[in-house]
Amino acid sequence: MIVRVAAILGLVLAATSGAFVAQAIGGSKTGPAKTVTVNVGPRGPTGPPGPRGRPGRPGPKGEQGDQGAKGDRGSQGDKGAKGDQGARGVRGATGPTGPGGLACPGGFSPGELVINHPGGQVSIWTCLKD
Repeated sequence: MIVRVAAILGLVLAATSGAFVAQAIGGSKTGPAKTVTVNVGPRGPTGPPGPRGRPGRPGPKGEQGDQGAKGDRGSQGDKGAKGDQGARGVRGATGPTGPGGLACPGGFSPGELVINHPGGQVSIWTCLKD
């Protein structure tokens, strides 16, 4: 009887602590401090077209030419033959954990950057100038 009561009490306490953890993790998410939206488009409401851009990348590579005759290997000179690869070295110690999070420089604060472009929309969490 005591074992059953202890088991039920343990389950109740575990469920309660799980609910508190879920509330702490889920409840801490708030909206961004600041949101900036950038509209990028070819024409229309975003403004007139800009100046002509730089030339594009070179075109595809042409066909490969005929292979030339194989040359002599020659001598190794004073080098000698290549030896076997050595054993792997010992792994170094793991460095300290960084500060984590987003650390913005002075004059900037964290926020959401929304970029609208002809292919869709992209959102980035970054540092925005105040």
